[in-house]
Amino acid sequence: MTNTNLRLFAADMDGTLLDNDNAFNRRKFAEVIGILRRQQKKFVIATGNQTIRINKMFLPFDSDGQVISMVAENGAFVQNGQNLLHQSIIDPIITKRIYDLLPTLNPRPTLVVFAGKDAAFAPTWQESVQVEGTRIFFAGTIDDFYPNWVPIKAFAEINVPIDKISLSWTNDSGQGFLDLLNSDPILSGLRSPISGFGAIDIVNKNADKASGLQLLAKELQIRPEEMAAFGDGLNDLEMLQYVGHPYIMPNSQDELKSYFNQDQYTVSDNNHDGVLDTILKLLDD
Repeated sequence: MTNTNLRLFAADMDGTLLDNDNAFNRRKFAEVIGILRRQQKKFVIATGNQTIRINKMFLPFDSDGQVISMVAENGAFVQNGQNLLHQSIIDPIITKRIYDLLPTLNPRPTLVVFAGKDAAFAPTWQESVQVEGTRIFFAGTIDDFYPNWVPIKAFAEINVPIDKISLSWTNDSGQGFLDLLNSDPILSGLRSPISGFGAIDIVNKNADKASGLQLLAKELQIRPEEMAAFGDGLNDLEMLQYVGHPYIMPNSQDELKSYFNQDQYTVSDNNHDGVLDTILKLLDD
């Protein structure tokens, strides 16, 4: 499995690099980053997550930004080390249209987050935002994904450019909204990367993980055949099809598995360091 021609390794986070407890083998990750540093190779976090969550988890392993880059917000935010390459900002008129539209839906989404660089805004009308006295908090584990979120009662309180809108429904697929997204001419410049895990992310049509890797490839002068990528969901498919060496997790959803052969699986699943162990096998230190 050793491949010394590989120069860049890109991995999704949830269900791929992270285990089911949203953790990862820190010792083994440090080992991988150390090898990549010595070999002057790159590791890319390619995820729908915000930059603040990525930095919190991975910045301690690469404080000078020489090894780890990111394709965040499902491709809406691309950073090479500590240098911003691209942020695909949703037009504020379109953002306002969605803000006004969401509470009128039946059923209404139970989770709504408007996300920008290091910022996240949650309308207080949604079911996931709960109030206890003077304390306002998110129900569930959303704080893990948006640790700096703030509640808002009006669109005017959003004070940074928005590059992603996240939605989910407790007992509904959200297909009604997706149908509207595809039929409303005002929203025609948007897309929804399909994760298959019950959440809907709204980004500009030019934003996806593959386009993010293309920007990094141009910046770093790395060819697709010199890249390996790892994923578990349908929102990873474009990235996996772009690189020369795609790998999927044994725990991937069945629809993603239909695109790949058995020899394109990682050596184990996300709960057993599958990504890191596969990278170690690919590297020749």
